[in-house]
Amino acid sequence: MRKRVMHYAAAVFGALLGAAVIGPAVIEPAAATPAPQAVAFEVASVKPAVEPEAVGMFCIIPCTRGERLTVEGNRVDIRFMSLHQLIVTAYGLKPYQLNGPEWMRSQRFDILATIPEGLSTDRVPEMLRTLLAERFKLSLHHDNREQPVYALVVGRNGSKLRESAADADAPVPEKPGDTALYSGQGDARLLEGGGLVVTHGPLGPIRGGRGSDGGMRFEFLKLTMPGLADLVAPHEDHPVVDMTGLPGAYYLVVEVVPPSAEGGVGARGGKNGGPPEGGVAADPGPRRDPLGDALFAAIDRAGLKLESRKAPVETVVIDHLEKTPTEN
Repeated sequence: MRKRVMHYAAAVFGALLGAAVIGPAVIEPAAATPAPQAVAFEVASVKPAVEPEAVGMFCIIPCTRGERLTVEGNRVDIRFMSLHQLIVTAYGLKPYQLNGPEWMRSQRFDILATIPEGLSTDRVPEMLRTLLAERFKLSLHHDNREQPVYALVVGRNGSKLRESAADADAPVPEKPGDTALYSGQGDARLLEGGGLVVTHGPLGPIRGGRGSDGGMRFEFLKLTMPGLADLVAPHEDHPVVDMTGLPGAYYLVVEVVPPSAEGGVGARGGKNGGPPEGGVAADPGPRRDPLGDALFAAIDRAGLKLESRKAPVETVVIDHLEKTPTEN
């Protein structure tokens, strides 16, 4: 029986009040050492991070409060970001793909940079690569090894997923009482009535709100299967790889049940969140991963499952990285 990774549980219940994640850009990894024509920021200031100010944020995948990247005009503002996340962002990696010293996760920096005139903001990841190579002396290499994974596959009774509606991307009109939230999942707003809207993110449009049981209800209006694998991966101890063969975008509801104050409902007892064969599981203690349990239940309802397999996984290995950047 695989072990569950539990330490992201609290994020979802802080979703409407605050917590954030910086979603990695979807780009192909490239060489660490910048080529002669490497794209670079016009100017960049790199300083040890200061404690972030409290701002409204939304998180539904692993996050660190205050870690953020914003671009306004030609100005790039990075706050409280770890070296690990800077590299993940620069090279378009999934977190599990990056192998290096553990201190990468604790070394945090604030970066203010300017994009050269005429360059698109889409090239910010390239500029970050150059900055990491020049200021932190980053060098790395790529590896591709077969390793244990969890394959997201269609169950034997077939998929029960519902295809996204034609108007899934339809905007929700803004109202004066809405509050903008920072989110790595896309443009996010807390609605005046307490609901949540996320648009234009890597997970597609999301609608959120309180469930009937006091928990959270999230509607993913246009979720791809690679996106679902990314959602599930932080709650497992191996990479999760989409092997469904389903190329479309789908509607998926995730109902997050709040932890019982008395610890009456524990983590899932059987495969994919269901009870073990032969009856109801004994209470294993307080639930520690409500979002993980909700995702596994949603997978079951969708006619999908996770299978233990071995598959080649591309990884990036850090060869050299300085803790302290060169002077500004």
